[in-house]
Amino acid sequence: MSREPVAVRRDGRATDTRERVRAVALRLFVTKGFAATSLKDIADELGVTKAALYYHFPAKADLARSIFQPFIDDVDALLAGLDRADRPPREILTAYVETLIPHREAFAAIMRDPTAAADLDVEGASVRWLDRLTELLSAGDDAEARIRVTVAVGGLTRVLVLPEADADAIRGTAIDAAVAALGPAAHR
Repeated sequence: MSREPVAVRRDGRATDTRERVRAVALRLFVTKGFAATSLKDIADELGVTKAALYYHFPAKADLARSIFQPFIDDVDALLAGLDRADRPPREILTAYVETLIPHREAFAAIMRDPTAAADLDVEGASVRWLDRLTELLSAGDDAEARIRVTVAVGGLTRVLVLPEADADAIRGTAIDAAVAALGPAAHR
């Protein structure tokens, strides 16, 4: 069993235990799935007792929320701050991708096991995001515009969990494909 390296301060005490717990938990959620990962698994991987883990996260749901809520908050903040008049579709999609890339592992964990975010309204968030992106990216309010945005955003979002898609490929090829899916209105 591999253990995470422990960062040590000058006085010999470990640093940033909460972040180490989150990092190990996220890695296990991605590889084993949320439901199959116990707090004992996380504690064992860290080389700490379950009691020490409970000190930082009283329940597995608290740990999951600390990992997945920032993902939702960051996308919400981005989309609330975007104004269609200020940005062409490529810029909007690029900003969306740049917000998602740091959360790739969290997104992969949710895709692998949706129970990982059971305490969060991920479905509501994704509907909210698609509605806002439709406002920002489509020239019309018709079914075709909604379909094009859904294909563009859905495909772009799904690319995040492809292990062979590095950040540069996502920024290049995936955004190009998403803009193409939007059709002629995207080339304004």
